[in-house]
Amino acid sequence: MKQTLTCLSVIFILLVNACAPKLTELMPESDQQGSSNTKMDKLAIPSNFNFNTSSEIKFDVRTLNNADKPIKGVVISVFSYPENKLLFKGASSSSGSLSFVQKIPTYITKVAIRPNYIGLPIEVVVEIVNNKVLLTLGGKEPQTSANVITSPLRTQELSGARAIAQDYPSFEYLGGWNALGVPKYLEKNRDEITSRFLDNINASLPEGDPLTRTHPSYLNTFNRNVLYIKELSDVWVTFVHEGADWLNTLGFYTFNPKTPPSEPSDISKITIVFPNVSYKGSGGGLVSGDKVKIGRFAAGTAIGFVLIADAYDNKSVTKGNYAHYSHDALNTETSKDVQRHLIVLNDLETKRMVLAFEDVNRQNKPFDCDNDFNDAIFFASSNPVSGIDADYIPLVDSKDDADKDGIEDSEDQYPNDATKTVSNFTPDKNGYSSLAFEDLWPFQGDYDMNDLVINYQFEEVLNASNQVVEIKAKAYVKAIGASFISGWGFELPVESSLIKSVTGTFLTEGKIKTLANGAEADQKYATIIAFDNAFKCVKSANGFVNTEQGAEIIAPADTLNMKIVFTKPIDKNTLGSAPYNPFIFKNDERGKEIHLPNKAPTSKADAALLGTGHDRSVPAKGTYYKTAKGLPWAIDFSSDFQYPAEREAVVDTYLKFGDWAESGGLNFADWYLLNLLFINESKVFKGKKK
Repeated sequence: MKQTLTCLSVIFILLVNACAPKLTELMPESDQQGSSNTKMDKLAIPSNFNFNTSSEIKFDVRTLNNADKPIKGVVISVFSYPENKLLFKGASSSSGSLSFVQKIPTYITKVAIRPNYIGLPIEVVVEIVNNKVLLTLGGKEPQTSANVITSPLRTQELSGARAIAQDYPSFEYLGGWNALGVPKYLEKNRDEITSRFLDNINASLPEGDPLTRTHPSYLNTFNRNVLYIKELSDVWVTFVHEGADWLNTLGFYTFNPKTPPSEPSDISKITIVFPNVSYKGSGGGLVSGDKVKIGRFAAGTAIGFVLIADAYDNKSVTKGNYAHYSHDALNTETSKDVQRHLIVLNDLETKRMVLAFEDVNRQNKPFDCDNDFNDAIFFASSNPVSGIDADYIPLVDSKDDADKDGIEDSEDQYPNDATKTVSNFTPDKNGYSSLAFEDLWPFQGDYDMNDLVINYQFEEVLNASNQVVEIKAKAYVKAIGASFISGWGFELPVESSLIKSVTGTFLTEGKIKTLANGAEADQKYATIIAFDNAFKCVKSANGFVNTEQGAEIIAPADTLNMKIVFTKPIDKNTLGSAPYNPFIFKNDERGKEIHLPNKAPTSKADAALLGTGHDRSVPAKGTYYKTAKGLPWAIDFSSDFQYPAEREAVVDTYLKFGDWAESGGLNFADWYLLNLLFINESKVFKGKKK
């Protein structure tokens, strides 16, 4: 008997030492009521708060030409502002709309919408209101309620450049203009700029791609970049697009083609066409299609153009930073190879001569030039249409779309695969988000949020209709602060039959039954079990992993690389956002699932456990995995979470956690980002490297 008691004592001591902070699970429920962190229990949590560090935002962005007709196939990138982190991409539909629901961190309050399409503003900054972003790009009357920004860096760097601006010919004006630099002499009716015309310009002058690479022949010096008038003609210049950070000015000059100017003084005058070449809402007031008649010209007249960089200032046209002329020799670069700043292209279909400028010094002074020649784009037209000589003027290119999915190849991440267009990453291509779990459910734990910490990155591959065709996921176990063997999975809101294949999971215990496609069997919705034993996902796991302060860091055994292929494309808004419905479960008790707050359990969960212990789940009300005080058992972090060390509660480690929780997430939404003012660093886990 003595020996028996001794053995039992040893077993009990081992259990205590192995699981001391988790011992409450071994006790009857009556002994557990005071086991959780008292400070956490005192928090007054709003009943509708789910501890989300990210929110689902509905984006409705429309792309229209200047006749309010839809522009299809525009790839739109959405960035956080001012952090400038890519959040997602999507393509406009045949109706010219991008309707997209995407989860983004709650601390992001503004986003930058970048269509990367000539004919639309290059960037519009929009405030997120009521979890919605509504924006129309282009159209007859472009939206101006959103804040459109310019680059302060460029303006500051060249603030002293005006002092060295060239001597210019005298300026002459066609008339007056308003405070935004919009001419009062605009033609009454705008020229319609069709999607087809814009597609051709985008193919010819892709944003951000140097012309020296995409169309080097356009820069040949024998190409004509002036207009020769071969019969008496009225000539108009129409604004198409600007992609500049400056408030540029466009002018023209005439000359005898037999004696072209060799220096600025050979030009008698510069006539200002557009005082401020800037979009409405982007520092100016122009709308694509705005048109100016520059005059009637006799046969034999030659017309050159000049773009004066950042010349519009305080309602006046100044000398700006420098001028870029049709005539290369008049420009500021010392190397003849980079003196050209204007190219002219012939669009045969519309009988228009496209005028495309690069507005930055091409010798990279004082900063780099992208050489894309789309900083200011116009077209010239004449009556009669044959009035402008088209000789030696290259033709516009046509849209390249190798896989015929409607997306220009330069914007298509999968140009040779019609089933794929873009990839979107959560949280981003080079980072990870974290899931942090307390594993004593249905009883409360110590809220150090490190019983199981999983880092993940999801990649959704979308087609041109913004449907998801496959999901790729990377994941690894970052910490295990418990002795229980846990697995991890996630549920997708689609039927298992829509899954073609699942690869890359790590199932070692032989207890998870899967279908032929790799999804878990006997589930209402497609459920992917990523791994079934967290300890086998790390190297040399003996006891806790990366939670005891100062302990040696244990590296992941490997990073899981999973791939889920669908039998047919799934609407992005149906699928929702990664990590979808993630959960952990006990290896020897599959029905004991732990989910994020108010996320429903899967079909395999033991429903009898809901509402027991400290859990106050009420399935009929859609309430799951919350305590009576509204506390969770899991939190999904929008970035790589630096979790507390063992036995250090998150509320004591992150000093603004309590304020955030009690405000329902309105205050200190970035509490977990390691702001030194928000954190007690001594309580964050820090291990020793081998």
